[in-house]
Amino acid sequence: MHYKVEWDHNNMKRIMLFEQWLAVESQPLLLEGGAAGHMNHPFDDKGLTFGDLKKMVEAGLSGNLNFEEDITEKTDGQNVFATIQDDIVKFARNKTELKNPMTLSQFKDKFEGHPSEAVKETFQFAAEDLAKQLTKLPKNKQQEYFNNGNDFMNMELIYSQNPNVIRYDTDVIQFHGIKKTDGNGNIIGEGSKKAAYEAAKILKSVEADMGKVFKIIPPKIIQLRKDIDFSKNKDKFIKRINILRNQYSLGDTDTISKYNEMWWKDQIEKSFPGLDQSVKNGLLLRWAYNDKKTMNMRDLSKIVSPSELTAIKKFDKEDLKLKYKENVEPLADIFLEVGSIVLKNASQFLATSPDKEAIRLRTEIQQAANSIKKTGSPNQIEKVAKELERLDRIGGINAVLPTEGIVFSYDGKIYKLTGAFAAINQLLGIIRYGS
Repeated sequence: MHYKVEWDHNNMKRIMLFEQWLAVESQPLLLEGGAAGHMNHPFDDKGLTFGDLKKMVEAGLSGNLNFEEDITEKTDGQNVFATIQDDIVKFARNKTELKNPMTLSQFKDKFEGHPSEAVKETFQFAAEDLAKQLTKLPKNKQQEYFNNGNDFMNMELIYSQNPNVIRYDTDVIQFHGIKKTDGNGNIIGEGSKKAAYEAAKILKSVEADMGKVFKIIPPKIIQLRKDIDFSKNKDKFIKRINILRNQYSLGDTDTISKYNEMWWKDQIEKSFPGLDQSVKNGLLLRWAYNDKKTMNMRDLSKIVSPSELTAIKKFDKEDLKLKYKENVEPLADIFLEVGSIVLKNASQFLATSPDKEAIRLRTEIQQAANSIKKTGSPNQIEKVAKELERLDRIGGINAVLPTEGIVFSYDGKIYKLTGAFAAINQLLGIIRYGS
């Protein structure tokens, strides 16, 4: 059972079931990439059980991740949202724009003067094409998909002149699916991929899938094969999951949240054994659940000694980031390595010449990393070494493939497997931009 300690005005504590706390509407929603929101790796979702993780591992290695929907590719492009409101196609990139979507001219103006001409072209050319093509959808489908501007098609813009990490050599707008909002910019639900497939099919049937620059396509369905070393790899990864589970005498029905809580309790006890238990409970909320209101530094200064406060502040400022990484790394490594194996057994990627692009990526990483080792700053060299070490842990340079990953649905939620992409992204960021 998980508990949350809250403090009333008299500094008295009361207990609230953590599951209830999670359900409170005021709790912040984790988002990344603007309006698109955060797509979890399996290890990100603290509500999954150890049993769930094992099912995902086995399904991935056996080539059967299509629990509820087709497995699709997670492409490496630019995200945008589009809707139709009062017969006008409008666009959004963030919460403010989801509340007040932009007309074509407003959206184009948004990118005027952008320091990258390629980025400007990506969004402006795509918006021009979408403004024409989406209106070719039947009126009843426009209302069904977009609810007169309240709901949006989430899509990826892939422009050959504006590559990120992966080079696709094609110009496409890839529909992902509908995001439902409350009319105030808050995403309240996600439809299935059915609308993405259906809308793309309708546009193709009326010869409206090809714009001036971009071709509109549905989600890219990925084919998976069973891993040739299925039994060996399944046993290896299940054993590693069991080691983490058994660390705190947990079972397959226990959640990652419970493991996370036990891990942080252990860390707090080791680092601050002399603190009052109520303070430890507050620090647990602060560090394990990112609740900085219940236990803030002002309140701490009233209930701990000056030396204890100094040690807590140091941990909070200097050690916390490393502890977060230490906490998630064992489970992350498992699923990044599983992802690298699953992706090696995948086909039908969007990249026109996947083998050629894989070779290009591997060569770029090796040459640039070697250059950093010779001429980079000590900080760059250290960062590159750490990312290369991570890449080795999850399959090495041969795990570098021409895709960001795959997307699958499990128990009504959407997850991604990215394999080596995270390490590639970090490496290229360090190499290209020094950070």
